[in-house]
Amino acid sequence: MTTERITIIGGGNMARALVAGCLRAHVLPPSAWRVVEPDADRRADFEALHVRTLVSAEALKGALEPGEQLLLAVKPQSLGEAARGLAQVEMSGRVVITILAGTPSTAVRRALGGEVRVVRAMPNLGAQIGEGATAIALGAGAKPGDDALAQRMFSAVGPVVEPLGEALMDAFTAVAGSGPAYLFYLAEAMIAAGVDLGIDAPTADRIVRQTLRGASVLLSSSSSGPEALRRAVTSPGGTTEAAGAVLDQAGVQDAFVRALRAARDRGAELGRATI
Repeated sequence: MTTERITIIGGGNMARALVAGCLRAHVLPPSAWRVVEPDADRRADFEALHVRTLVSAEALKGALEPGEQLLLAVKPQSLGEAARGLAQVEMSGRVVITILAGTPSTAVRRALGGEVRVVRAMPNLGAQIGEGATAIALGAGAKPGDDALAQRMFSAVGPVVEPLGEALMDAFTAVAGSGPAYLFYLAEAMIAAGVDLGIDAPTADRIVRQTLRGASVLLSSSSSGPEALRRAVTSPGGTTEAAGAVLDQAGVQDAFVRALRAARDRGAELGRATI
């Protein structure tokens, strides 16, 4: 039986969250991981988890085992640099998992020599606390089953959604990848409104954090949909209805639809720029 191994290119926050989550869930042992990261402090974070580290990808020449997979966890604009670092590494037929937002698998495959099997994954910020949402899609050159290890790894940091297909990755990024920012935006607005109503800023901050926490837990654990939950706290003629009327008059839900379309379209635009 071939021992599963994976080398991560880029040791940022998402890579560390993924490794830590997989170690907690016993997906792979520390000896199965290797992280390429030039920053010494970040390397130390992985070494504290008993994971091997390298300063540069050039050191991987002749070091990758047959069947060993790569995970690209660099910023999208660093794809070219990562590819240059891997130029002397045997890549033909190797499975490469990429979490580069807005970067089509065809661009990743071409940058890495045109013979790799690309699996796209898009986790979101919640993965850092084991509450992520991740979409996984077979990409250019990939075969059925090439995503098996990715499915197991990302399931260790939160649910993996049903396969969307790569064509919907930009939509997923708009909804889930950028999604935490929308909640933080709402928190900012609620805190500012609380201050405007006379509550001091630290207290408003605590109130909003706990309100959003409680509502999020309720939403994730309830069999009722968000509309039903909202109706349950909206008494006719009451305070919540008054607030909702102002939001509806301002077209807030329509603005969200437009905002997410803009995020999706920007992702597609960035993707076309890399093709």
